[in-house]
Amino acid sequence: MADHIFEVSVAKTTGAAAGIIAVVLPAALGSGVRPPEIREIGVYNQSGVAAEIGLGIPAAAGVGTLTSSTVQDITNFGATGQTKLGTSYATTQPTAPTNFFRRAQIQAVAGAGSIWVWNPGEWPLWAGATINTPIIWQISALAVTYDVYLKVAE
Repeated sequence: MADHIFEVSVAKTTGAAAGIIAVVLPAALGSGVRPPEIREIGVYNQSGVAAEIGLGIPAAAGVGTLTSSTVQDITNFGATGQTKLGTSYATTQPTAPTNFFRRAQIQAVAGAGSIWVWNPGEWPLWAGATINTPIIWQISALAVTYDVYLKVAE
């Protein structure tokens, strides 16, 4: 089990089409680096537009540099982890998951949202060139601004 809890939050405004809201990019495995574990993902409506979202593994991964924010240790302020939460790739965006792990309807009310929670050991993340990373996907075709947070153990 990982030693520290890290969190990060990003905002994302989508176009009026289905597409990526955010992608979880796990820490690269190496000496002294444990696989991070997802503990929570929260998605909130900032703009007051109804939306349908889902969580899954994309059918094709994104390509290029990821615009992202790095998780921070919630008990040691200023210390950063290695997992990132990103909102877009420079070259090619990931495609929709074939199947979703979870889906949610978000009401057309600012502040409405969904929180998904996992227990320790339930969702370890693996990194590698051939391993797709989890994405939060906008299923509905409306322009929406979201606040997204990620909680991981590293």
